Amino acid sequence: MRSEHPLSHSESKTIAFRVNADDYDKIQMLADISGKQKQDYIRNRLLEDEMVVHPNIRVRKYLEEHLQALTEELRRLQKAEDLSSGAEDRIAALLKIIAQL
Repeated sequence: MRSEHPLSHSESKTIAFRVNADDYDKIQMLADISGKQKQDYIRNRLLEDEMVVHPNIRVRKYLEEHLQALTEELRRLQKAEDLSSGAEDRIAALLKIIAQL
């Protein structure tokens, strides 16, 4: 099990990668909802560490913000086939998280 203490600059290594806009939005949304910083969320997911979301005011705020953004996008669309796959993925991820709360 890894220690939770922050690494010193000499101990840390940087990993960078590119993602498309839809993946970026989904990662940002999931990190916000987890209540973790994006780097901690990504590290937990990559290393398959268990991640438990503890509902609190901040998590609720992020859920509301992301649900509002998706609601606005859905209102903007005239046909269901106009929905981007990224939006579909974000909706599915939000519904899964909400079902677990």
